[in-house]
Amino acid sequence: MKNSNDTKQKLIDVTRQMIDTSGVDSVSMRDLGKETNLSRSAVYVYFKNKDDLLAAIVIENFDTLKNRISKLIGEINDPKKLVYEVLYAFYDFGIKNQEHYPLMFRKQWNKEQYPTLHISAIEVFALLYECLEKAHEQKCTVNKSPKQLTAMVSSFILGLVELNSTGHLEPEKGLDDPTDLINSFVDVIFI
Repeated sequence: MKNSNDTKQKLIDVTRQMIDTSGVDSVSMRDLGKETNLSRSAVYVYFKNKDDLLAAIVIENFDTLKNRISKLIGEINDPKKLVYEVLYAFYDFGIKNQEHYPLMFRKQWNKEQYPTLHISAIEVFALLYECLEKAHEQKCTVNKSPKQLTAMVSSFILGLVELNSTGHLEPEKGLDDPTDLINSFVDVIFI
């Protein structure tokens, strides 16, 4: 490892692999040190505790999601199609990153202790708000404010990811086709 930034990124990357392989509970600073050929105390030079390390990963995750949504905003002009694609990007990210999603959306991170993480999360939701505000201004949505629409849409997609990641895909509940559910929900908020 060349310098401190490379070492720090290596610690993040190895932790990400540990989470993907064995879950968040498998992460320990001692095991991380072993995996990266650093002493446990050397790991603490870069991250003061496990939460600091996990926060760095969550920030990267939000940045990845933000980049995907920003790309969609740059490519799609139709507001309804854009909202569908953004929701699908959220859903896809959640399903493909099931061990990371709870860290992003279930864990309560202290805003004062992790301001960068809080900003990263807000930026993702601000992009969703931007999509819905544009649709609202074009009078394409139901008569709700962009803020209300963003809250509704966020709740829907986070709930859908949660239901599907925990195995609730039963056809009798109507949960067996997430893409159709996303389309149906978008139909409800657009006129």
